[in-house]
Amino acid sequence: MRMRKRAHLEERIGVLSPLMVYTKEEIDSFRDGKKIYLEIGCGKGRFIRECALRDAEIPHLAVEHYDNVAILAAEAAEREGIKNIRFSFSDIEKLDGEIEEGSVKRIYLNFSDPWPKKKQAKRRLTHPSFLKMYKKWLSEDGEIFFKTDNEKLFEFSLNSFCSEDFILSNITFDLHNSDFEGNIMTEYETKFAEEGKNIFRLEARKRL
Repeated sequence: MRMRKRAHLEERIGVLSPLMVYTKEEIDSFRDGKKIYLEIGCGKGRFIRECALRDAEIPHLAVEHYDNVAILAAEAAEREGIKNIRFSFSDIEKLDGEIEEGSVKRIYLNFSDPWPKKKQAKRRLTHPSFLKMYKKWLSEDGEIFFKTDNEKLFEFSLNSFCSEDFILSNITFDLHNSDFEGNIMTEYETKFAEEGKNIFRLEARKRL
């Protein structure tokens, strides 16, 4: 179903232009030499806002293709006075030449679209083509934190990370019944947990 365009969307985005970054110059100015935490597909932004509050000295970049949803995340960050977040309302591929190689300490992939059809595999954010791109951005100690409720996507992702020679750790097939501490829940995760769905999670690190 097509998402209805939110009222006055363009005007609302314009008001929040100080929170938007799209070019290498804008991203580099925001991070000011620091490594960034990057969430790809931030949705309404609960997760990235909580991350930014917990790690107030780290610049956080939130990318979201659907501006109808992303506007809510940016407005909430502005309303809450969170200074260490910037937003890109765009496809992640468009930032490939804009994010400095080695400038990302952590990438969050939370409940990404599973693109379940076989012919859609290349659109999955854990497809090897995307992992190659992330590798360029990640610092030597860079890491990817991945969560999903979709078991088939998780299995696909395990294979993709291994094929790209990532080191995997903290793999769980039932996050909420594991001993993992410090989990920050997204809006989707809260809904899925209430429905009793298993949450799958892993951490992937570059091999030095």
